[in-house]
This record gives sequence, structure tokens and C-alpha cells, in this order.
Amino acid sequence: MLIETVKIKKGTVYLFDDSACLACTDRDGRILLVEQLREVHSRRSIELPGGNVVLGESPMDAALREFEEETSLPRPAHAELLFTLDLDLSTSIHRTHVFRACADASIDASMGNAAIRSLALEQALDLVRTGGITHAPTVAAILSIGLD
Repeated sequence: MLIETVKIKKGTVYLFDDSACLACTDRDGRILLVEQLREVHSRRSIELPGGNVVLGESPMDAALREFEEETSLPRPAHAELLFTLDLDLSTSIHRTHVFRACADASIDASMGNAAIRSLALEQALDLVRTGGITHAPTVAAILSIGLD
């Protein structure tokens, strides 16, 4: 896939739909992440399940829907807002709402699709430290949960 890159002129602003993602941990403290192919970067990225908030949908509903779609696991019964990020204040308007939920049971990555990663929080923190996880909302969520 050929991707054209263009240097952004000063004053250019890109407007994106809001997005939402879900940091779901299980009763053993493991966090559920997904591997996504990111063609722009020609690599796979380890991220929280998430995506765009569609018209008429609340950010929480979007986070729960995306969790279910991307993991093939049932959505958690309850989630709460962890924080909202402005992803790039210099050239875009792009807000991501990050929610947190706890699964009722231990998460077994084999229960969902093949792209699921269930990691102990310390493993996730190590991947952040070593550059294995670079997706900004995921990094922020892992650090936030790690401070609890």
C-alpha cells in the first residue's frame, strides 16, 4: 500500500470524530488489549479496544460496543470514565474518551478472537517502558491504572 505523506502547513486543522476505548481488567488484575494492524506505520500495534463514537451514541456506549466488536467477548456490565484526552492540540481536534471496567471473571485471551492480549499490569507497564506499546490512550490508561 502506497501512502502519500504531506507536510502540514501552519494553521491547518484536522477535525476528527470523538473516539472512545475501554481499559478492562479482570479480577486477577490483567488488562485486555488487542493487536491492530496499522497500515500507515506498517506494523501491528497493541491497544485498548476502541474506535469512533457514531452519531447519536454516547462515548461510553461506543467504548462498550467497540470492546465487544474487537474482542468477541461480552461487554462489561458497568464502566466509568477514566479520563478524556486531546490527542494533538497543535494540528487537530481529536478527543478520546477512555473508560475503565472490571470483568466479572478472569479473562482468558482464548475466549475471544486471536488478536486479544491479556497481560498482567506489570507486563503492560514493561511494554510501555520498552516501546512495545506506543498508542497514546493505551499508554495513558496503563500508567493511570498502574498508579492506583
